[in-house]
Amino acid sequence: MQKFLFIAGAACTLACGKIKDVYIDNSTKYNIDWSAAADSSSSSFVSVYWNSTKHHFNNDNFGTVNQFDYWPEAHGLDVLVDAYKRTGSTLYKNRIDEFYEGVKAKNGGSFYNNYYDDMGWHGMAHLRAFEATGDARYEASAKQLWQWIVAGWNDFDGGGIPWNHENNDAGRSKGVPANGPAAIIAARRWQKYGATEVINGLNDLQWFDKIYNWMKEHRVVQQSGRVYDNFSDTKGDWTYNAGTYMGAALEYYNITGNKVYLNDAIKTADWTTSTLINANNKVLSDWAEQQDHDVNLFKGIFVRYLTLLIRNKDLPETNRKRYIYFLRNSAQILWTAGTVKNPVVLFGYHWWQAPTESKVALRTQLSACMLMESLALLKAEGYVE
Repeated sequence: MQKFLFIAGAACTLACGKIKDVYIDNSTKYNIDWSAAADSSSSSFVSVYWNSTKHHFNNDNFGTVNQFDYWPEAHGLDVLVDAYKRTGSTLYKNRIDEFYEGVKAKNGGSFYNNYYDDMGWHGMAHLRAFEATGDARYEASAKQLWQWIVAGWNDFDGGGIPWNHENNDAGRSKGVPANGPAAIIAARRWQKYGATEVINGLNDLQWFDKIYNWMKEHRVVQQSGRVYDNFSDTKGDWTYNAGTYMGAALEYYNITGNKVYLNDAIKTADWTTSTLINANNKVLSDWAEQQDHDVNLFKGIFVRYLTLLIRNKDLPETNRKRYIYFLRNSAQILWTAGTVKNPVVLFGYHWWQAPTESKVALRTQLSACMLMESLALLKAEGYVE
């Protein structure tokens, strides 16, 4: 009987809220001016990587042009938009203006691409560029990209957007890289254009519901929040997939107010920030990071959507504090240990290690610039000291 009373009392203590899970931040804090760090990062990025003749981004700081590099260009546009919104500087505004024709020409005179995920990154970035600048060209290209993406939906593997247009195993495969960005585009276009936009018989909210629920049912462990492309291969769990699924869940919450979707985002944020990290310093990391590789860009994409989650007014404060600490820790280590600052700012692909070679690839620089812009934004809005 005494044992029963003790258990009941413990349950009441927890249920009645007498013990609260309050996050206490005991981390070391560096005196870093995040606005100045973002200024030097993004201005160095533009001055070093922008091709002032062809009006697109070079593949590295030595001016190498990869003619078939399409998807990193979209994230370069995202960084330009981040910096322009933060500063209002014509430096970034002019590059956004030039980017449209320059990247279009680089891609063969159109923004169409064989890969649905690559068009997805551009679809998101172009809509952001339109909203930041009012440039109607980007509104038109964002819509055209969305129409091309939606056309890819098919019922193989239960639905979803495929990886590319080719009629082979790779082309038919479905994953989060194509569907995460597509879901976010659908949600944002619904919030912007409402029921007036109907593509292939469905409005954007209906497309969003189809794409989001396909991901949730086919590519997410719902108990833990793990996002995967291959359930049996944990080395196929990537920060950018977690980021776009989390971002899509947050968009669904913004549309419906249903806490189920906010909890979806929180579970994936918790899973990622405790799993896809370097065990020694808790810095965000993907296992295959290496010199000049796609994977080096993934972290910055996760940061973009974790930042949006932090800024959501309904996020529980305990979660907010943990995520802020996590981002600040990664940014502090990157800025103090993973960066060369003279003569220009260059970043390492491991955020805890400065570049060991003179050549730094575009993807590496983009990912780190996104983190610096994130900290500057959180600082400006009072989330970071």
